[in-house]
Amino acid sequence: MSGTVRTETKAADEVKAATTLTELMRRRAALTPDLPYFHLYGDTVTYGRFWAQSARYAAGLARAGVGAGDKVCLIYPTCAEFFYTFFGALRIGAVPVPLYPTLGVEGTASLFVDSEATAVATIGWFRSGVDQSASLAPCVRAILEPPDLDVDGAAPAATPAREDDLAFLQYTSGSTSDPRGVMLTHRNVVSTIKFMAEAAGLTAEDRVVSWLPLYHDMGLIGCSFTPPLTGTPLWLLPPDLRSPRQWLELVTEVRATFTVSPDFGYRNCVRHVRDTTGLDLRSLKAALSGAEPVRVSTIEAFERHFGLRETIRPCYGLAEATLAVAIWPRGVPLRLDASGRFLSVGQPCAGVSVKIVTPLDCEPDDGGALAPGVEGEICVKSPGVMRGYYGNPEATARVLMPGGWLRTGDLGFLDKDGYLYIAGRLKDLIILGGENVLPADVEEVVDGVPGIRYSAAVGLDSERAGTQRLHVVAEVRSESAARDEYHGLVREIVGRVHRARGHRPARVLLVRAGTIPKTSSGKIQRSRLARLVRDGELEDRVVYGDHGAEAR
Repeated sequence: MSGTVRTETKAADEVKAATTLTELMRRRAALTPDLPYFHLYGDTVTYGRFWAQSARYAAGLARAGVGAGDKVCLIYPTCAEFFYTFFGALRIGAVPVPLYPTLGVEGTASLFVDSEATAVATIGWFRSGVDQSASLAPCVRAILEPPDLDVDGAAPAATPAREDDLAFLQYTSGSTSDPRGVMLTHRNVVSTIKFMAEAAGLTAEDRVVSWLPLYHDMGLIGCSFTPPLTGTPLWLLPPDLRSPRQWLELVTEVRATFTVSPDFGYRNCVRHVRDTTGLDLRSLKAALSGAEPVRVSTIEAFERHFGLRETIRPCYGLAEATLAVAIWPRGVPLRLDASGRFLSVGQPCAGVSVKIVTPLDCEPDDGGALAPGVEGEICVKSPGVMRGYYGNPEATARVLMPGGWLRTGDLGFLDKDGYLYIAGRLKDLIILGGENVLPADVEEVVDGVPGIRYSAAVGLDSERAGTQRLHVVAEVRSESAARDEYHGLVREIVGRVHRARGHRPARVLLVRAGTIPKTSSGKIQRSRLARLVRDGELEDRVVYGDHGAEAR
């Protein structure tokens, strides 16, 4: 074994032996200071530079009065300063709280209050909004920008973090309820990135490209905290890309082997990157797809369009489990259930247990696990299961069960070989005449109608009918078509949904692009959309509305 290989092996072993996120990054910086951590905006940040800067930011935070146990909200775009602030907080025992910057003044203020933040770190163009939000949150004592944080001086001495100490708060995206602060310990995070790297097959020879936001669990834990474990180089892009082609061009340029996106990201590439000249994605060994239902049609279309084979890999996880539950392995053909409707996301990662139980009585330890092939609520037990929701013991008690099991709120089933299939969210189910209908099944049909760019299906209760009624909201590609064209589009939607799913939409609303509300990670906020439809608050966005049953 050569000296270089021995050094790399020793470094990898020492980093993997770390039990806290802070110690993992300290060891990586000490052992391989000149190794690039990430590339961003043409700049390369090595582990040595990153660790030195995080010490300066730790000193800046301490000078501003931030101490051990204090919560520090981070409202940043994708930038190096995010990493310096995050680990600067950890180094003094404070708790970083990454937040998405698009919640609006009141929404942001509510998370300041919910997290009991004493300080907010931000940058440039976000400052005005942060100031307004902080004025509604008396707990915030300081608003800090990089010039306030980047100070001379060593990081203040702090008691080393322990495995079970709180590492950070990861707010949920709010797809089915208000965002909640998931309490993740160092053990949660380090354990998860270790089994996630193994399941994804990540090595130092890989090259990762990510455009996912740093305030989202996959962008942060999956794409930004996992590569340091293996010494894998990382290229970052901002999430607000002008075109998905930028993502594919970077994959081509650096010969990336690994990337991640929700299903809609791959769909957008097929729709908007018609000309593939100059793009070569064949270096990709795995492109994970998660965060929303993974469509076989999307995988087939993307791989066919860009000349790939067995590249997109389904995965499943959630913030309450520190992200990963199952990841489809590289180089293995995908697996559909017997009906051909559902795509497996793989077997649970090493150290993760999954059971399917009756949704109304989700206690896996009582022998109530359902048989293979029977759909129910997915329950997870792993080293990544959260401590709970910050400041919300009632919500915590509803999802954390005896024996360390987590109720996910997701529907799915296991086959006889232990492969997991995701059917949808419990709260998203539409009940039509006693039959459970998955919104994603309807949306896949509607999204295939020419002239539709994106759709969402929701169920609204009807006292007269004694059941729910199916409503479809569809964003159109053209907002200047004739009324007859829109009427024909509605008829086509109603007819296709009826033929494919056996139900006629009670109403179809054709709306302008960008109308359907989404979370920071791109998930449809169905409960919010249902309220908007019910209360007539979409009227100024509607280009054509018709009752589906009357449009046939």
